[in-house]
Order: sequence, then structure tokens, then C-alpha cells
Amino acid sequence: MYLRNCWYAAAWGTEVGQTPFARTLLDESVMLYRKADGTPVALEDRCCHRNLPLSMGKVQGDNVRCGYHGLVFGPNGKVVAIPGQTTIPPGAQVKSYPLVEKWRWLWIWMGDPAKADPSLIPDWYYMDHPDWIVAPGNAGKPLYVKCNYELNNDNVLDLTHTAILHESRLGGAKIGEFPVKTERLPRGVRMSREMYNVFPVPIFAKYVQAVNGRVDRWQISEIELPTHCLVDVGIMPPGQGVPSEVRTGGIGFRALISATPETERTMHLFYAQTRDFARDDAKLTEIWVSEFRDLFMEDVGAMEGQQHVLDRAPDAPIIDINSDSPTIAMRKVLAQHIADEQRRAVAAE
Repeated sequence: MYLRNCWYAAAWGTEVGQTPFARTLLDESVMLYRKADGTPVALEDRCCHRNLPLSMGKVQGDNVRCGYHGLVFGPNGKVVAIPGQTTIPPGAQVKSYPLVEKWRWLWIWMGDPAKADPSLIPDWYYMDHPDWIVAPGNAGKPLYVKCNYELNNDNVLDLTHTAILHESRLGGAKIGEFPVKTERLPRGVRMSREMYNVFPVPIFAKYVQAVNGRVDRWQISEIELPTHCLVDVGIMPPGQGVPSEVRTGGIGFRALISATPETERTMHLFYAQTRDFARDDAKLTEIWVSEFRDLFMEDVGAMEGQQHVLDRAPDAPIIDINSDSPTIAMRKVLAQHIADEQRRAVAAE
């Protein structure tokens, strides 16, 4: 099940131009393109005449022409011209979706267009702030992952796995020895873990002055409905009081992640890496793009492995452990919002 009255990442802005672009989102076929002035548009990917995908047509100015019989659709989804006739039949239109370009991504609203509220797009200002360097993940394209999108929420809210699954890059401290704090947010969940006087992870070690080889560390994961994940991690010299906003002498790294369902068992995983140090080091950015893609592919392998087992043995019993409290909380938040949305839809019928 999906929450529909919310924003999802539909594409990187650089993926969409004046050639029709097709992508399946929440089991719906969507076609994206840009008008002559660059404004992005999202339409149902079918012609209402004989169902040819509009993505097989051509963009002409602000409109798109079906590649079969030539019907022309405007950005609002309505047919504006039909070859050989002047009369346009009633109902000659397809669904159009609210679409907002922000933080380098195109955000789509798959529910009631009247409820589309741009203020609900996550405040990921790091993507456009001069104090942060941004590296688009996977060369500015989403990773295609064969698993249910909620497994990514689980993965991000339980970072205990980083010391195990990503041992060669993010191993070091026995982070499971430090408790997690779970907080309910207005539209999501925050997980935080503070680690004191520990060895830095290999990928960060040379960028901060350790004391006797040790540092203080923080891990913070926030998820806003439905799948918008901010991972805030960093290190600083011991005794500075992490995760203080000042973070004197420390370095920060933030991963911005959003998992958009394609189907119940597949998703498009968007991510970007941002950092507030060594901003002019292009070589470091290049290295980190490669390093973090490898990290994400390790996550992909784990999540697809979980989905394989879930498909094979959906009723197999599982247990919960202490670090699961944020993931359990987020699943409850999302399930409750989906149930509430469905009840309101039924009541409105």
C-alpha cells in the first residue's frame, strides 16, 4: 500500500528534457517532459484515444503529440488538437500530476491534486547551499532496487548495520554498544546515537584531529513521510559534546535519500552526498562518489536479499532487538497515515 497525498522523488532534474521520459511510480505509468521554457510536466503515460504510451510521442513546444494518431495534449493533460477534426470529444484528457522542481529533483504528487502542498517537500537546503558540496549519487540517476520501499526506511533508521555490512569503510567502533534514541516527529521519526571516545571510521579518519587516535561520533537519521531520509553523520575531537550544532573542529556528512516505489516489490532509490569540509577538493568528491556508490550497492544487495526471503517465506517468524525501535516506530507512522488516508477516501465516496 502507498501513501498518495505526499511528495515523491520522480526524477533528477537532469534526467528530464524535451524528449518524453517514462517512469513507473506507485504502479502508475508516468511521462515527464519540459515545456519550451523549461518548466517540467508530468502526465499519465497513455493516449486516451487508443492507449499508446505518450512517451512514444514527441514534445512540440509546450505540448506532446501522440506517436500513433497524432492527438496533441497540453501540459494539463487535455487534448488541444486532433488531426482531421476541429471538435474535441468530451473526456479527451489524461491525468496530470502536480510537479515541483526543488533541490535538483522533480517531486511528484500522486494523490489528490487539490491537496498538493509544496511546504511538505523536505527542507534539504544542503543541495543548494554554498557551505555544502553536493555529489549526486549514481551519476544523477536513481538506483533500481528489487525490494519493497519500506526496507530502505528500515535500513536507514538502523545504522547498526554500518559496522557489519560496510565494515571495510564504516567499521571501527562497536556502535551497538551505544544506545539509540527514538523520537517521533510530526511526520516521521528521528534516530540518534552518540558515541564518545571511539576510533573513527576509516572513511573519515584523516579529516579530523583525533586525540590518542580517538574521536567523538554522531549518527542521526530522520525520515519524513513517506520515504525521505536524511542521514547526518560526523566526527569531532573528543569532549566537544556531540551532536552540538556548533561541532567545533568537526566534520559533517549528510546523505539525502528518497525511495520512490515503482511497485510493491521494486523502487527507485534517489540519493546525494553532501559535506561541509574539503569543499574545493574535486578529487575527494570523485573518490566519495565511487566509495558511496559501493556502500549503497552493499545496501541494495542486503535489501534485495531480504525481499527474496520475504517472497519465499512471507509468514516466517522474526524477532525484534533494541536497535529496532526507530524502524518499528516509522512503520507504525506510515501505516497509520495510509489507513487514515484510505478511511477519508471511503468516507468521501
